[in-house]
Amino acid sequence: MSRFVYYLLLSNMVANILAAVPRILLSKSSEGAVLSIILALIYGVIGIWVFIRLISKFPGKNLPELFKTYLSKWVGVPLLLLFGIVWYIAGLQSLITYVAILSRFLTPEMSIYMILGAFVAVITFGLFMQSRNVLFLLEVIFVLLLPIIVLFLGKIYFTEQIDWDQVKIAAMHINHAPSYTAFAAASYVFVGIFDLIIFNSVIKKKIVFKWKQAIIIFMFGSITLATTYFIPIGVLGFDSIKDFVYPWVSTSDSVRMQYGIVERVIFLFLLNFLAIAFLNIMLHWFVAFKLFQSTFSVDQLAPGTRKYFSNTLIIIVFWTVGVLVTIQETEYNLFQYSNYYFNALPAVSAVLFIALLIVNRRAKFEKS
Repeated sequence: MSRFVYYLLLSNMVANILAAVPRILLSKSSEGAVLSIILALIYGVIGIWVFIRLISKFPGKNLPELFKTYLSKWVGVPLLLLFGIVWYIAGLQSLITYVAILSRFLTPEMSIYMILGAFVAVITFGLFMQSRNVLFLLEVIFVLLLPIIVLFLGKIYFTEQIDWDQVKIAAMHINHAPSYTAFAAASYVFVGIFDLIIFNSVIKKKIVFKWKQAIIIFMFGSITLATTYFIPIGVLGFDSIKDFVYPWVSTSDSVRMQYGIVERVIFLFLLNFLAIAFLNIMLHWFVAFKLFQSTFSVDQLAPGTRKYFSNTLIIIVFWTVGVLVTIQETEYNLFQYSNYYFNALPAVSAVLFIALLIVNRRAKFEKS
């Protein structure tokens, strides 16, 4: 399987360690979160297997191209619009979360408009890049930052502040019935690979997904979800974990690097995760941007002034909605809306699988 497929998967896993996923999981710590995580791991691997099995039969083709070839316009266009909205909300959710973290913990005296301006500049530049260049940028950032993030996480695992008895208490709640919301939130860490609906056009070779790839992805998911859920409980305590809005920020702030250049881990921790967050938002919105281009047939326009203004209009709508929602949204509302969003994702995934199944059937029928 192409290394870029793993990068897409890992970028979403790493970025969501600080986002809404841990808060939702930890809020359900006494209501079946452990069993929900286990079920999400199984569901995530099976879902990826189904998705890759369906899309791997069309190497070098993205979802809009497949829909235009094998589906009616009355079916394909609404589906592309639906998926574009889903991917846009995924990026918007991360944008709101990381802007709030920046303004509260790293740059409390900076205007929220300046923070948003930094996101606007970087992400807008990424939206106009070629798909292949986006993947190369993803690779460069991962090669540079992932070892540092692994070092930080390893430091947190072996810190004296972690109480493994609290982790054992959390694990003992495995006998509780699973929570659908916790299951849906835990499953979200696997959706990064679904960015292939656009980036599959860059991957010319057929993607292979066998037992080896399944075990690797299961291990990635297990480490990510176990770290996301159990480490904050070990550091902050099982009974008090629900009181923290950003549990991983508080967890990283409790760790010190005695002989480091910067003693408080939180600053380096947040800066590295924010770099991944920039990339993750850019990936989600790049996919949404391409889906909206196909929805409104902008990609069929000849290069020139009209196409340039059409793309610019989409970007303006992106940022107008993004800025307005980010400024007005409260942390409580973000938590509630994230619950609704995650709860809807399994149904959206099912729609995607059914659409790809129909595409596969029609492609097979045409060949015969």
